Amino acid sequence: METDSPSPGELLFLSRDDIGAAASPEDCLERVEDTFRWVGDGQVEQTNPIEIWLAKRGDEFGFGNVSSYPAYIEPLGVAGNKWLGVYQQNARRGLPTLSAVNVLSDASTAMPLALLEGQLVTGMRTACHAGVGAKYLARPESSTLAIVGCGMEGRTHLRVMDALFDLERINACDIDDETRETFVGEMNEQTDATVEGYADAESAISGADVICMVTTAESPIVMAEWIEPGTHIAATNGFQDLDPTFSAAADKWVIGVEERDRLWIDGEEVGITAPEGLSYDDVHGELTDVVTGETTGRESADERTVMVHMGMPALDVAVSHLVYERAKQAGIGSSLRLFDHQP
Repeated sequence: METDSPSPGELLFLSRDDIGAAASPEDCLERVEDTFRWVGDGQVEQTNPIEIWLAKRGDEFGFGNVSSYPAYIEPLGVAGNKWLGVYQQNARRGLPTLSAVNVLSDASTAMPLALLEGQLVTGMRTACHAGVGAKYLARPESSTLAIVGCGMEGRTHLRVMDALFDLERINACDIDDETRETFVGEMNEQTDATVEGYADAESAISGADVICMVTTAESPIVMAEWIEPGTHIAATNGFQDLDPTFSAAADKWVIGVEERDRLWIDGEEVGITAPEGLSYDDVHGELTDVVTGETTGRESADERTVMVHMGMPALDVAVSHLVYERAKQAGIGSSLRLFDHQP
């Protein structure tokens, strides 16, 4: 795919509102699934995130870092980078846990194309990789969804799962009453399913076919023995808020990509973004291989499955590019000029 480049020195700026107007989380599902397939086929060049640590797990506001997520996606003709900032307990000081700025460049000229607010893009791509995992690992007839954590990613995960499954009931769990009640009110306007609030995680996940773990908790709030046969878990926060013993107890534990996810399983991020004691021997396979059919997904109705992926640069770039293309078509966004080009 050849990217239509703006004039040299000009780029498109897309705010969070612009991004929301240009594309919805569920619009990005196909692009995210394609990206996993392109990674599996060797059509993507990317590195693991390059991280600078600002604080450690157990510090006053939890772990904090800034990191760079660069990737080149050959089928899209685009390269890009996400500059991400994370403080695990930023909510305690009235700040978002995550902030990000995404940059896109034309791969044929290396000229910049766009600058995007990255938190919403991250929420969209994260929900979509959870959705791709659920597509292959959850029961197709799933009708009850539990959302544990009622923030932005709770909203994007709900939208994606609602697009994938014929949902009848959504149990929304958050320990903060105002956050939970606001979420329930908003989401009841956006889905035909009935959304009900829960303060207790065990009650919220009871009877759920799919559970989305989207909290900032640094210790388990959902235990392995609570997870019923046939349930699929999208463990967006890894095994921090989900009982780590479920990594071995699950019938299938699927990760996104080995090169990225081994960092927190048995690599340098152990004890920072994931607990100690996980074993790669318990991993069933990579989602890239499940999507391409090289590894099996769900094989029986009573399997308990879990999908964990901490995010790879290609997903941020691919979803940013989709938003950029849609924004251009709709005339959304503002033009910024970095410099005047003199041939």
